[in-house]
Formats: sequence, structure tokens, C-alpha cells
Amino acid sequence: MKPYAFQDFLFKSAVTVMACDGMIEENEINEIKKMADNEIYFMGYEYEQPLNDNLSFVKENGKEAINKYLLELSNADLSDKQELLLLEVLIRTIEADKETHQNEIKFLQMVKAKLKTSEEVLISKFPNQVGYLVDLHGHGSLKEFDDEIKFE
Repeated sequence: MKPYAFQDFLFKSAVTVMACDGMIEENEINEIKKMADNEIYFMGYEYEQPLNDNLSFVKENGKEAINKYLLELSNADLSDKQELLLLEVLIRTIEADKETHQNEIKFLQMVKAKLKTSEEVLISKFPNQVGYLVDLHGHGSLKEFDDEIKFE
């Protein structure tokens, strides 16, 4: 995927996983902004409007927004490095509020199932997140994200 398109997709990924639990936490938003401001993979990315647009879309569309994202991921042509960066951003966003919600893990598992990178590589890259990466509940085999998302 081309760099600018990947930045946009990566940012959308972070907002989508943040919304999976139906709560938009300030810690999660701050972590996304921190990544956008400081990480090389977001260098030069103007994120204020995409943040507002993606949040609005997810809030208005709930699980349909998540399923649209998953379909977009299925059609994305990500390099191995881009896949690892995607998972890094998802994990950092999930861990930002110090609470891990089951829907966030479910989403992560569904994303992981659509990637080419082997589980062994992912576990060696993210050893502290083995509990998130090993799919004990079969979430990766789901065709759609089926949990309703109600924002509080």
C-alpha cells in the first residue's frame, strides 16, 4: 500500500479498535494523537479531520463500520512491515486505557486472521501480548464482527 494511503488506513485502524468496546476513552485518543505526532510512520500526517471523520462514522454505523473496515483490510495490499506496524498501532491503542475489552481482542483477532504474517513472527515481535495474539476463542474465523456497539 502506498505510504499516504497506509497512513490513512493505519489511523482508521486505531480509531476503529478504540471504538470496539463502545467507549471512546481520552487515554485512547491521546495515544492515537501521540503516535500520529511522534512515530515515523505517521510523519507529515494531518490527523485532526480524519480523527473526527472516523469517530463520527464509527459512532453512526457501529458494527457495520467495523465490518466495512475488515472488508477494506481484506482487499488491502499490505507489505510485511505494514502488517507489523498495523498490529503495533492496534495493540498500543488497545492498551492505552489500561483496560482490555473482549471486543477489542475479538477485533484484533479478526484483523490478524486477514494478515499474511505468521503467528510465530507476531509472537516474537510482540511477546508481551501473546494473550491477545493467540486466538483461543476462534474469533479469527468469524466472517463478521457481530457484537452491537452502543456508545455511552
